[in-house]
Amino acid sequence: MRTRNLGFLVLGFTYSVLLISFATFYWLRNSESLLYYWCVILLCPATLWLWALISWCDSEMFASSKDE
Repeated sequence: MRTRNLGFLVLGFTYSVLLISFATFYWLRNSESLLYYWCVILLCPATLWLWALISWCDSEMFASSKDE
């Protein structure tokens, strides 16, 4: 698999994780239980950190790829 295609695959996975996380947090926001709000408060920084880490790795992969 070419490095550029792998980079696009990782980038797509990164944004899908972010969108699924935010959609789940938005869906749980309407719940009456306050436990879900605590989960959002605790998991949102971890999700954003994971997104930043994967995006950084992907940008390094794009920077080192060369067109053939």
